[in-house]
Amino acid sequence: MVSVRISREIISAAVLTGLLTGLFVASAEEFFSRDGVFGGAEALATFVPLPLLAALLVPIGLRRRRLTRRMAAVAYLTLAIPLFGIGIGGANVLQQMLGGIIGGGFWGIFFAPRLSRTGVISK
Repeated sequence: MVSVRISREIISAAVLTGLLTGLFVASAEEFFSRDGVFGGAEALATFVPLPLLAALLVPIGLRRRRLTRRMAAVAYLTLAIPLFGIGIGGANVLQQMLGGIIGGGFWGIFFAPRLSRTGVISK
């Protein structure tokens, strides 16, 4: 019999990735928009490397390098859905961090299921 289990390790890594993505993106937006204009080069410098940095720091910190691809997907999905939307609405850093936590937890659910065999006796 095969059962599906949710990996707590992946969920916690996804939540942490979402938190760092929210922190990095919101901080960069605050830094670059001091002049009141958030232009193309500033957006490119914010939205491309910073989620990737968050996705790399979490697996390195947790010493689980095999999670890097999954956390990169979580970081960019978190950026695309909750963070970009609330960032346009004028959210501050704390609100974007909270949005990152919620988004990372939500997107982490899709990467967390794993199959396990229960009740099977191998010979």
